[in-house]
Amino acid sequence: MAKMVKCLVCGAVFEEGAEVCPVCGVGPENFEPVEVEESGFSKDTDEKFVILGGGPAAKAAAEAIRERNKEAVVTIITMEDELPYNRPMLTKALLADHSGDALAIEAADWYEKNRIFMMKGARAIAIDTDAKSVALELADGSHGATVYDKLIYALGAYCFVAPIKGSELEHVMTVRNISDTVRIREIVKDRDAKNVVCIGGGVMGLEGASTMRDEGFNVTVLETSPFLLPRQLDNEASTMLRELAESKGVNTITNAKIKEITGDAVLLEDGTSCPAELVLMSTGMRPYTQLAEEAGIAVDRWVSVDDHMRTSAGSVYAAGDCCAVDGQPQAFWAQAEATGRVAGANAAGDDVAYEKIGSALVMHAFGTAVFALGTNGKSQDGSSDPKYRLESSKDDKAGNYAARYYDEDKLVGGILVGDLSAMPELTKSIEF
Repeated sequence: MAKMVKCLVCGAVFEEGAEVCPVCGVGPENFEPVEVEESGFSKDTDEKFVILGGGPAAKAAAEAIRERNKEAVVTIITMEDELPYNRPMLTKALLADHSGDALAIEAADWYEKNRIFMMKGARAIAIDTDAKSVALELADGSHGATVYDKLIYALGAYCFVAPIKGSELEHVMTVRNISDTVRIREIVKDRDAKNVVCIGGGVMGLEGASTMRDEGFNVTVLETSPFLLPRQLDNEASTMLRELAESKGVNTITNAKIKEITGDAVLLEDGTSCPAELVLMSTGMRPYTQLAEEAGIAVDRWVSVDDHMRTSAGSVYAAGDCCAVDGQPQAFWAQAEATGRVAGANAAGDDVAYEKIGSALVMHAFGTAVFALGTNGKSQDGSSDPKYRLESSKDDKAGNYAARYYDEDKLVGGILVGDLSAMPELTKSIEF
């Protein structure tokens, strides 16, 4: 078996020798050797395992099943025409050509070797948990169905489009799939785009803004809250990031009240007009739960699962960012992989409990790097929470900021801007 390493930042596990983490992009100084424990459980059956979704949770579930069952039929059904791929890389290279499985987690021969059947371009339209069947709309527009003995629901999430007048216009795009980046390249070419507006100051919006600025576009970021990355950063780090963005020529407007998107601009309520031949909408994610809800599976904003990834329906498991474990969403890459492994293992008959893991932010944008994990010291209303004790340092000349948040003597949050050398130590030390 190949030697494996774990990224201390995002939790991804991959073969030793990579120059950067294929998920979050950090360097090998943030990797540590890891032994991937092989399950002693084995149960070969002729069962049919059906996995809905084409992301890391789906791939991890299929792998976990095959490790335990060498004979079963394992099928991944995905709406996309791609093998499961590293979706976080999309906003890091928006205008790149990602075709030909360039971002694939595993090459096509991995699925062939493990006898995992990929049904691409197929959309699940209904689940019948009594008949144990899934109705499908196939790539050619025809309809069909497949039966299962065990079903894993890993449909992920979709980009929420804010209800702004004009958001339906063809040059307004979200970034979730490779097909989105293809369309963005077409818009840029067809409209001879020079001006880009990114609506949303979260990770995807800022990565997209930085990428487009590096490509020579005039870029404006519109954020409705007073600060960029308001859920991850404290106010000091957010202000510093905004200043760095503006130093790179990116116009940032916070507390933005958007009135309308037109064919060539985004208009604000105060009369400001931001030119835009391309608008990138990054206003949050929503889990795909409709199919589960229609099938009578318990949903509380996310598909509800226990620590074995079991849903309320017999023989149906869920994993990835469409689900919540004991009420906690699992929206990050490492969480998707881990929940997928647990769902696959238990679907195959093993007894594996999910151990909750943290969700770290790592972002490279505007010539700097940002890391955040745990609390940012704020209350839900965005004000400073006095229960947290802050230890911080800042070097304006070097562009570095470090913050550690404590709950009594327990380290519960860390933020770094610029110098990320303390990232591995923080990742190991923060308690959840």
